[in-house]
Amino acid sequence: MKFIKTKNNKSEDFGGNDKLAEVLSFPQGTFKNFPSIQIRGNREITIDGCTGLLSYAAENILLETKFCRINISGRTLTLSNLTKNVLAVRGFIKNVEFTM
Repeated sequence: MKFIKTKNNKSEDFGGNDKLAEVLSFPQGTFKNFPSIQIRGNREITIDGCTGLLSYAAENILLETKFCRINISGRTLTLSNLTKNVLAVRGFIKNVEFTM
């Protein structure tokens, strides 16, 4: 679950990008092509919205999304949970970079 503080200081659950846009007063669809990224400590990162794997090595993984490229560096990196648009990287993550 994701929560955000609203103007009246209440925590509100928002389930998707359209709800986030509404809470922040952005036009609907603003965050449509943004990847959803979850980072769990420095051991796992899950990217929903991955469109391609550009390079893979145990120390560096380069991913493509509709919005940007994501470069993950670390040690003993592995790929898992590979589905159509969701990819999980596990290992000792040192750095995550976003480039256009």
